[in-house]
Amino acid sequence: MNKKMLVGFLIVGLLFAANIGIVSAQFDDGADVAPDGNGLMQRFMNRVRDMLGVCQGGANLSELSGILTFDGTNYFIGDVELHFGPVWYITTSDSAIDYDGDGSLELISDELQGLVGSEITVEGHYQSDNWMSVFTINGELYREVGQPIWASQHQWRWRNNGNGNGPN
Repeated sequence: MNKKMLVGFLIVGLLFAANIGIVSAQFDDGADVAPDGNGLMQRFMNRVRDMLGVCQGGANLSELSGILTFDGTNYFIGDVELHFGPVWYITTSDSAIDYDGDGSLELISDELQGLVGSEITVEGHYQSDNWMSVFTINGELYREVGQPIWASQHQWRWRNNGNGNGPN
């Protein structure tokens, strides 16, 4: 095994360990089942799928409307937990669209905070009951179906197929 592969495996292992810690920290009472019925392992798998941009069973998109709420960690419409990508991505990346309509482009997290308390419509893929990966917000594209920008998997494929840093 070469050094690059070893470093890659170590990074993936650390990311999985960090995600287990994030998911388990969300349950204050130490229970292994969330109030919405998604167990700890299901939540872990949902988080990994979100991180990699995987839609289990294909990208079957559904529309959901309601009041956007925020509990300090996650966004919700009713009892459906909405996911817009990893926290590090939405708190450091500028939005391409002014979703909250305040006239300025802000960090994605700030755009979402501007929508809290208002009625919105999202379109996304249900990773499991009450867990949605979001693709559109109020009819505006948030991200395209497929590997999201934060997954960076496409660069690994290009690097390792002999074509340098470009696509096939």
